[in-house]
Parts: sequence; C-alpha cells; structure tokens
Amino acid sequence: MKKLITIIVVLLISGTAYAQFELYGEFRPRTEFNHGYKTLMPVQGEMFSLVTSQRTRIGLNYKADRFKVGFQLQDVRAWGSTQQLVVGDGAYTTIHQAWAEVMLTEKFSLKVGRQELVYDDQRMFGSVNWAQQARSHDLALFKFEDGFKLHLGLAVNQVQTIAYTTPKNYKSMQFLWFNKKFSDAYTLSLLVINTGVDDTTLNNPIPGAMTTYSQTLGQRSVLKFGDLSVGVNFYYQMGNDKAVYYDKTDKLNMHKKFSAMNIGVDLSYKLSDNFKVGLGYEYLSGNSQTDTTADYNEKNHAFNPLYGTNHKFNGWMDYFYVGNHINNVGLQDIYVKLDYNKNKFIAGAAFHYFMSAAEVRDMDIFNATGDITAMSSGLGMELDTYVGYKHSKGVLLKAGVSGMFDTATLRTIKGGDNGASNYWGWLMIIVKPTFLNGKKVSTPPAN
Repeated sequence: MKKLITIIVVLLISGTAYAQFELYGEFRPRTEFNHGYKTLMPVQGEMFSLVTSQRTRIGLNYKADRFKVGFQLQDVRAWGSTQQLVVGDGAYTTIHQAWAEVMLTEKFSLKVGRQELVYDDQRMFGSVNWAQQARSHDLALFKFEDGFKLHLGLAVNQVQTIAYTTPKNYKSMQFLWFNKKFSDAYTLSLLVINTGVDDTTLNNPIPGAMTTYSQTLGQRSVLKFGDLSVGVNFYYQMGNDKAVYYDKTDKLNMHKKFSAMNIGVDLSYKLSDNFKVGLGYEYLSGNSQTDTTADYNEKNHAFNPLYGTNHKFNGWMDYFYVGNHINNVGLQDIYVKLDYNKNKFIAGAAFHYFMSAAEVRDMDIFNATGDITAMSSGLGMELDTYVGYKHSKGVLLKAGVSGMFDTATLRTIKGGDNGASNYWGWLMIIVKPTFLNGKKVSTPPAN
C-alpha cells in the first residue's frame, strides 16, 4: 500500500512539467437501515439491521499527446470490520482501474488494463456505481471513432493459482459495439457479446476443462422530439447454458440452449427547467414453472442482463437481478418516475409495478393435490424516494426511503412472512476532492 502511494506521488511529480494530469479522491460513507432489502423479511417483528459501509478512492488521470493513463485505488469496508489496532494493511484495498490508452492513429486507439465498461443506458455494460465496490474488467479495448464509434473488447481471464477455472468470473468475453448519431433526433447502438464460462466435459469418463459459450445481441435506439426522449431496447440471448439435461435418446448429458429476450421502452419528458417525468416498461423473459414438457425444459428462457448496472433498473431495493433472480421466472416492470432539480436541491420518486414474465406454480395446490396451476403474475409494488443537497463543489448529501408491497406470488419465489413489512432507508455523503490539476506544457520523448 505504501509503495503504491509512493509510485503515484513520483509519477505526479515527474509528470507535472510535461502533460495534463489530475489527482483526485472520493470519500463515500453510506448508512443503510435494512428491513427487507433484496429479499422479503422471513418473520414479522424480526429486528432490522443498521450498517455503514464506506468507499474511499484515490485516482490519477494522465494525458500526453499520444497516450492516456488512468489509475484508481479503492478501499471498501463496513465500519467495524477492521479492528481499531490494525495488524495488517490492505485487506480491503484493491486496484479498481489501471489502464493505458495509446492513440495508434488520430481515429484508432488501444486501451488495455483494468477498466470500467459503460455503454448506452448501462443495461448490458455498466459501472455499477451504487455498489461500493463497483465493477471493472481486465481486457483490451480497440476503439475506432470517425463519425461513428466502433469498439471491440477482448478478455481472457485466469486465476494464477488455478490451472483453468475462473470462479465468480467469465473465462473469456468478446464484444463489439457500434454507435452512430444519425441526427439530433436519432441515435442507434448495436451490441454483440460472446461470453465463455468455465465448464467440465459432459460425457468423458475423466472430466476435463472446457469453455461454454453464449451470445447476446441487440440494439438501443434513442429518439428525441423536443423535450420528449424515447428509448427502445431489444436484446436476445442464445448459445449454450452451463446447465445440462439428460438426452434419453442419445443417452448423453447435453447443454441447455439459451432462448431469452429483453425488451424495454422508456420515455422521459422535461416538464419544466426543474421537473422531469419518466414512464417505461421492461420485459425480461423467464422460465415457466408450469410447463413441464421436455422440449421447453431443454432450453433456458431466463434472460441475464450480464454486466449491467442493475440497481438502476427494476427498483432500488434490488429484488431483481442484483445478485439474485437469475434463471428464475423473469420480470415485467411498469414504472413511473418524477425528478426535481433546482439550485442546490434534488428530489424524486419512482413507482414500480412488478409481474412475472413466466408462470409461477401454486405450491399450495400442488402439494395438496398434485395439480400444476399458475398463480397470479403480480409480484408487488415498490416505491422509491430520495432527496439531495449540493452543499458545495464536490460535496453532495443524499438520502432515500423505499418500500416493497409484496404479493403471495413474490413470497412463493423468495419466501417471507405474509404479515412482515419490507422497507429500506439510506443516508450518504459524497465528497470528491481534486487534489491537483495540471495543464499541458510539453510531452517527453519516449525512451
């Protein structure tokens, strides 16, 4: 840790006479009051939890004529997780970003290293900034920009101490992103992602390492009509799932095939200089619990939003797709949003009505009679509210309260007590200082 800080200081001092640089920080403690966050309370009257987590960052941006460098060190911990007399150093400290971008030509560049991927509305690739740890990738990113943007990302992961497998990560990933603003009223993005996860061979007497690949392809269109903005998403997933089924004809274990989709429409209208209203609908396909046919169950119909900023979508209480609800019954989300921004004050609210995308089996009837019947598709309603105050440049205070009003169908999926209430609140302060900011003088020769 000390050596790392020394290196940053040396780079900063040696670079001040030559190029643009910025040394910045972030201090973000957040206290959360949890009584049903991410899942329903199991017992009425169970005690709430109160936890404070903190993200601390120090970062450096450096820009010369033909290259850029970005470095971001971060420490994420819950208050109390480290004893007062610290024995070790760096247990919670990681390198969030460490990349270099080289301009190969005026229009073509290569960015390599650990970096955030943020594209379009962050449905498929996002920084997950709400999470204190956030998300970053190790990859090489080729960028060509000339009236349009074309990005090609290539990643192959390996854990040093393990021969092949990559726990909690993809083995390899490639993506191609195209973006063009055809006019002030229309922008189109196209995206193709090929994801490989580590697997074992299915039918060999001795299991061996292999990679199973699935593909996601789709588009996002944004149309603007004055103060009205309309966004349309469509993504389809195909390829092989890691899950298997037994083929009775060939007497072999076979990978399930992906056949899943995501459709979203979001509208945003500026009512005035201070008010903005939003309306939208999103569909993420899922696996039915009532269709028992072999053909249906040889496929995975559940859409996975992969590397997106899922906290941004489907309610802030994170009941869906934030480390949960994968390979489940999917989701339909109808929502309305209202945001206010004036001078130093911000405020807003969002209302969501959730339904399952596929049928949920009524387990009471099934356990009593053996009959397979579907429950109501309604999962519940969520209300999210927030307020904020811009204290000064680089200092923001925010707070929010959310509540989930569940149904019997949601309790069938997640468990929970019928009489329990589910709510969540948070209070956060964000301080982003800029310690040093230098201007370009000249560029040193490469050695």
